[in-house]
Amino acid sequence: MASIKPAKRAKTIDAFFAAKPSKLGAGGAARVAIEVRCMASDAADATTGGPDAVEAQQRPQQPTAEAAGAVPGAAAAAVAAAAAVDVAVASVSPRKRRASSSSSSSQDARSPGSKQADGAPGAGRQEGAAHGAGAAADAGAAMNAAATAATAATAAAVGAEEQLPQQAEAAAAAEVDDGLTPAQRAQIAANRNRALARRAAAAAAQPGALPLRLASLLVEPSWRQALAPQLGLAEADVGAPAAAAAAAAGKSAAGKAAAAGGANAPPGSLAALEPFLASEWSPGRKKVFPPQPDIFAAFNACPFDQVRVVILGQDPYHGEGQAMGLSFSVPRDCRPLPPSLLNIYKEAQADLGWSDRPPHGDLTSWSVQGVLLLNTCLTVRQGEANSHARRGWEAFTDAAIRALSARRRGLVFLLWGKPAQAKAALVDRSKHHVLESAHPSPLSASRGFFGCRHFSRANQLLGAQGLAPIDWRPQ
Repeated sequence: MASIKPAKRAKTIDAFFAAKPSKLGAGGAARVAIEVRCMASDAADATTGGPDAVEAQQRPQQPTAEAAGAVPGAAAAAVAAAAAVDVAVASVSPRKRRASSSSSSSQDARSPGSKQADGAPGAGRQEGAAHGAGAAADAGAAMNAAATAATAATAAAVGAEEQLPQQAEAAAAAEVDDGLTPAQRAQIAANRNRALARRAAAAAAQPGALPLRLASLLVEPSWRQALAPQLGLAEADVGAPAAAAAAAAGKSAAGKAAAAGGANAPPGSLAALEPFLASEWSPGRKKVFPPQPDIFAAFNACPFDQVRVVILGQDPYHGEGQAMGLSFSVPRDCRPLPPSLLNIYKEAQADLGWSDRPPHGDLTSWSVQGVLLLNTCLTVRQGEANSHARRGWEAFTDAAIRALSARRRGLVFLLWGKPAQAKAALVDRSKHHVLESAHPSPLSASRGFFGCRHFSRANQLLGAQGLAPIDWRPQ
């Protein structure tokens, strides 16, 4: 060391004692930022349906007071979380980020004050250590803040969907600046739910997989909360992903009681249905309609807090390629259209002045506008009408009607035929509107369905509450 000049020796000592690189460092901060961005992106995908989303169709949101006061949208929250990452990383000053980058650049990382004190190794060491510690602390705090923001966004993506209003009031739906119309957002949510139901059914069909839990097919968060007892979900499992919550449901007290058929099982428990349906789905048996992913299509396409009109059917169509989980509806390519649906179109055409009949029988555009197309029995054996009646479905759908009656207000119930009219006892007529007529079947349509004008009357009742009318012409 005797051959080293004093100034050079001081710089060498300073370099030795300078703050070592932070374990996080600038590169680490960037990696954490990327991870947090991924979390925010996942939250955004949860609201848009991600890669499973398809072209949006038209449906306005239900303008409830709760929706008006809710978070502007889970997608916006996710975007805000991504922005929080940028703000958090930017909050670490460039000087402090450089101080923690590497010891080889410690002299450039020091502040001008430390450069002027080159001859004082103790001062340089203390200031360099302070800068390094400050950078690590600021970067760590920034990443924690960003992660918290992303977690909050993810919670908003699920929680905003799960808020159940105590009553439906006329109020404008909150606008979300995401470039989408309310109708497109509604269709995207329905597409996402349908994709998740398909995924759950496919997972259960894999070799060695656990038996299919019906609760895993009902993925719409608001309905999962409204029907948690029937799904066998504990309160802690309501917000969990459907597949995971369904697995946990079998371990809950309600799930075990329902599976055992005990007296403590809640009315309408799905677990009580599962042994029967497992037998029906066995190889060599007749087909069961609709396909498994579509069993709860009525719920997955029409969130609990978005329901405005309820149309009750009896059981699904029992012909090949007809049932799709929505009462009276058939897939777009189904031909010929069922006679009951043709009569529904005939009445709507006369009531609303359509110039022609819709070319297809897919009523999904009704569902995403807030029309719950609910059959009282959700499955059927091929070619055998009412073959799954009195097996437990009726108690489940009764629970759904009771929940709507108790927790919502101003709904319009269209009850066509005596079986549907029997459900009127479940509806509080002091809070809701009930319109009754004969069934649209060719056997009874001429005895009161034709001329009932339920479509225009339903829109009048919605309009009296300040709500948008239903566009009854299928899109």
